[in-house]
Amino acid sequence: MAYELVVDESRYDSKAIAGVAHLYSVGDLLPADGFSGGARTVAHRLRALGFTVEDGTALTYGRQQMPPQLVLQPRGGTRDRGPQNFARSVRQGIPIAAIKDVLGGHVDVLATLYPDGIARLWGSTPTTRVNNEKAKALRNRRVGDDVLFYAENHFIARARILHLFNSLPVAQAVWGTDEDDATWEHIMALGDVEEFPTRVPAAPVLQSLNVPAPLRSLTLRSAEDYNRVVKLLPQSSQPPTSPPPATLPDAPSGLTSAELLDRVGSLNTHRHPGTRTPSRHQPLALLWAVSRIAASKPRLAPWSCFRAEVSPLLAEFGLPGSKATPEYPFWHLKGSDLWEVHGIESDASSMPQPGIFNNVQPIAGLTHAAAELLQNPLTRLEAVVKLCSTYLDDVDQSELLSRVGLAGYATADGLPQDGSGQEAADEKRATGPTGRRESTSSRLIRDAVLANRVKELHGHACQVCGTRLQYKHRPYSEAAHIRGLGSPHDGPDELQNLLCLCPNHHVLFDGLEIYIDVDGVVRQAHGGESLGHLRRHAGHRIDEAYLRYHRTLCELNGPTTE
Repeated sequence: MAYELVVDESRYDSKAIAGVAHLYSVGDLLPADGFSGGARTVAHRLRALGFTVEDGTALTYGRQQMPPQLVLQPRGGTRDRGPQNFARSVRQGIPIAAIKDVLGGHVDVLATLYPDGIARLWGSTPTTRVNNEKAKALRNRRVGDDVLFYAENHFIARARILHLFNSLPVAQAVWGTDEDDATWEHIMALGDVEEFPTRVPAAPVLQSLNVPAPLRSLTLRSAEDYNRVVKLLPQSSQPPTSPPPATLPDAPSGLTSAELLDRVGSLNTHRHPGTRTPSRHQPLALLWAVSRIAASKPRLAPWSCFRAEVSPLLAEFGLPGSKATPEYPFWHLKGSDLWEVHGIESDASSMPQPGIFNNVQPIAGLTHAAAELLQNPLTRLEAVVKLCSTYLDDVDQSELLSRVGLAGYATADGLPQDGSGQEAADEKRATGPTGRRESTSSRLIRDAVLANRVKELHGHACQVCGTRLQYKHRPYSEAAHIRGLGSPHDGPDELQNLLCLCPNHHVLFDGLEIYIDVDGVVRQAHGGESLGHLRRHAGHRIDEAYLRYHRTLCELNGPTTE
């Protein structure tokens, strides 16, 4: 697939642009065969930098608008009950009625996907790492991708992803837990399941895909890579099943980030009769939809899920005296051209009665084009800022973002503040040794080499104040990520995304109390007072896109003076 960089309506080959950029960055031209795939390398990187990148191939309407990627899925051995789980949840399938109580809003989606009432499910356990093969596969696989099941040095079956969702209760009900008390909560709903009559030796396929054998982890390869090895796999013996129209992505619309933000800021909202204040129903529903993208949830959701999750937001954060009517944004957001509804005639002259929604259970959500743009963390953050500043500036935005699952925007590192540091002060004083409480934590894996590199380049001097600290007779400084690694920022662990700071300014930077303006001046977020220019080093290039992201984050949490 060809991906094109779009600038001022002109289109350029994205790989060629990236190859030349590599020349200017490190001194040598990167040839086309130096890329492992366009979608998740070149296109993903350019979009993260704020550029518009589009699929240059002609896409057709129908089930498969994008060529499938290839998901390599270890089945697992007897130790983790792999054969038994495969036989039960993939070969035989799980009756939807048996897990209905834990499915929540996904019950309607699965019922639509599996008219016979039998769901074919497979799951993966979580990973604490950020950029290993499994993390990348979990983050970047998509509906329509093909899955190859691997066992005992062979590929044993093939399937296609119909739906992706995360659910600990469903995973526990279907598979229980493993020896580490973890369960397979990253769930794929599968179709076109086909076990190979003769097992396919895995070595040639893995070698062609540059994947080490034996396959030990969930692994994703691009559509281009898939095309190279498809001849090594058996031809499908069954025609592909067609998913219901509600799950089809819409045709590409050419929507740009600027157009998306413009539409977000100009919703055709109902005006309160007394004050002419715009209703918050559509903005709150859109904010909920954005949070689903940040959490890697499907863009489309059934009415029952939308009603259950959006109604409390409307009741708590809607205009005083307004009724919580979730059917209103569910239907009328279509006017934004960012939203689609399936299951009810779209040319109806007026909104259907609420009882019809309950009976028909339509599905709605962001358009494919809008959801794709919102995969870019900067565009997603700018959309949140636009919604909050335009429609929700007089609500408790910290509480609102926390309620919709975007609490990570409260800090630059993506770690919400819980106030737990005051626990000791609040608890009753006691004599004797301090008690202990057991806890479990999950930490992102950071590259210590990169952190040491940025510190050494600056001689452990803070880039804001120039302070060089000594601790235990050794220099001490901290490496701060500009766009945080944690969710929902999803920043990369690379030198261009790092600063060398003293502990004081690290806390202030992560706490969004200081930012770096477009001229490289460090300013206080509240008031804009200058703290001087950011100290630079010729060997440490800082990516302006990350500084822009941090500035936008400061704007969300308290407008800067820029």
